[in-house]
Amino acid sequence: MKFTPAQLKRFTDRPDAVLRALLVFGADEGLVRERALAVAKAIAEDPKDPFRVAELDAAGLLADPARLADEAAAISMMGGRRLVKVSRAGDRHAALFREFLAAPPGDGFVLVTADELARSSSLRKAFEDSPNAAAIECGYDSAETIDGLIDQMLAGQGLIVSEEARQHLRANLGGDRMISRQELDKLVLYKMGDDPTVTVEDARACVGDSSAEAFDAVGRAAAGGDMKALIAALARAEETGESPIGLLRLTARRIQRLHLVASLAERGVQLEAAFKSLKPPAFQSEGNEMRLLLRRWNTRKLTTALTLLLEAEMACKTTGMPAEAITARTMMRLVAAARSG
Repeated sequence: MKFTPAQLKRFTDRPDAVLRALLVFGADEGLVRERALAVAKAIAEDPKDPFRVAELDAAGLLADPARLADEAAAISMMGGRRLVKVSRAGDRHAALFREFLAAPPGDGFVLVTADELARSSSLRKAFEDSPNAAAIECGYDSAETIDGLIDQMLAGQGLIVSEEARQHLRANLGGDRMISRQELDKLVLYKMGDDPTVTVEDARACVGDSSAEAFDAVGRAAAGGDMKALIAALARAEETGESPIGLLRLTARRIQRLHLVASLAERGVQLEAAFKSLKPPAFQSEGNEMRLLLRRWNTRKLTTALTLLLEAEMACKTTGMPAEAITARTMMRLVAAARSG
């Protein structure tokens, strides 16, 4: 079955013994981690308890597929339901999970995480089609879900968010759920013991010059063909320990949004109408930036850029080469593409 956020919340509040496995997947790596952690804690109070929790490598399961059933059927030494965690799964594991879900042994719970999966994904279908399993997608936050997160984390602490501050937060959050939470945590700490009203100045002080901004600076420089700005942004990202794969994914998100606008524009759609088709919608600053970028990029070049970013992420995960070097080289290739033609 497909899980909605509300269904997931009900499950984490009171886990159903009928559900034997859950697939948490999507483009927002931070939200995948957040939801997977909530599920893990609902099954086993301590997700790192070696007596109740088994962590399996997805690649290793292909060599030893029987281990999934063995771990799920194992009895926890200290009591409680057993949790089996499988990370970085993909379509090549679909048959394995489909077979397991047809007759799962024991009473263990299998928690699987994966990157973004297409609707036609065989792994996704294995979980969605099973009566004793579910799947939930973790897409990037929309304006509505960002508002919900702001209310949860700020209003929940007794803070009152001005409309201008909310607009600034909407524009600067949403690329990754974990980063968004970290930024809002900083804002809560910043306002502790102060006036409970969060002004736009407060929001800018905490969320403007942030790790989210560091991620954005890399993508902006690469798409804009600015090599000097790219080198500076990459250096800053490395100093602050930002994830190379995170940089690739958020840059890909920027390129995907630009690709949608470019493809509509090339079919004769007015730019303002094309901007409105974006989800979340483009704010004025992003719209202005896109107008400039469309002078450098067309759909053919943008498709090539997306391919480069996808190949770079795969290389980071599989080649053993330094992810920082792969990411930097890919961003420089995007700069060259932006400058060409």
